[in-house]
Amino acid sequence: MTLVTVCKVDDVKDNSLRLFNFNGVEIVVGKRKGKFFACVAHCPHKGSYLHKGWFNGDNLVCPLHNYEFNVSTGKLEKMTSWKEEHPTWIEQDPEWRKSGDLILYDVKVRNGYVLVDLP
Repeated sequence: MTLVTVCKVDDVKDNSLRLFNFNGVEIVVGKRKGKFFACVAHCPHKGSYLHKGWFNGDNLVCPLHNYEFNVSTGKLEKMTSWKEEHPTWIEQDPEWRKSGDLILYDVKVRNGYVLVDLP
């Protein structure tokens, strides 16, 4: 792992998400309730860009299928079922619905900068 200076602390406002690229590695840096976190840029479900998502409590919501991942643990907390909202729809194949957890990176704040430990 390599500790990389990603941005200034002021570059990421509270309750927001930003996309960054380091030598071809895309990451999202977010700030939720005053605490920074960093994760892979793409949703582990179907690959959507997560910086276009939003927060629901302490979860980052993927903009493509509304899967929710906890920003502290990376755990998949909620998988949307469209059948609940649209009873006439046929539920997706269970294999299609599968998703891993969100990969998080260690974050440090030093001298006004956000540093992320990247692989």
